[in-house]
Amino acid sequence: MRRFSNLFCSVIMLLLALSAVSPAMAQQGQYHLNYLPFSLATLKAGGALATYSPINSVDGQTLLLRDDDGIVYTFTLDSETVYCQGDNRVANWVYLRTLKKKTTVTVLTKDDENTKALVVWDKPPSITTTSGPLVFTLPPMCK
Repeated sequence: MRRFSNLFCSVIMLLLALSAVSPAMAQQGQYHLNYLPFSLATLKAGGALATYSPINSVDGQTLLLRDDDGIVYTFTLDSETVYCQGDNRVANWVYLRTLKKKTTVTVLTKDDENTKALVVWDKPPSITTTSGPLVFTLPPMCK
């Protein structure tokens, strides 16, 4: 009986550890949004798509994000793209080159058909799963 009790406790502790770690490990992916907590002139009615992953490469026209499965997300950068470095809006994409390769960034597009980056943040979204549903929160809009 004692052996079963130790095994049961070990399994419970493992499950608790995995549930606590999994949101923190979510460093890449895509999430469809029906509502945005801010407005953008370049985003008309409807939802949006947030993609978050480390940067593969970036130049003045293209941003490539990579995930562990080898999928590369390609985004077009232009003069209408909003660049958020921390809480500040910056003029261009150059700061993205200074980020470490494992730093997760977040890119907002209109949908998965459109690859034009509307907003690029230098941080990941917040993803929490408390005793309820998954809560996905974009980084705050820069000023």
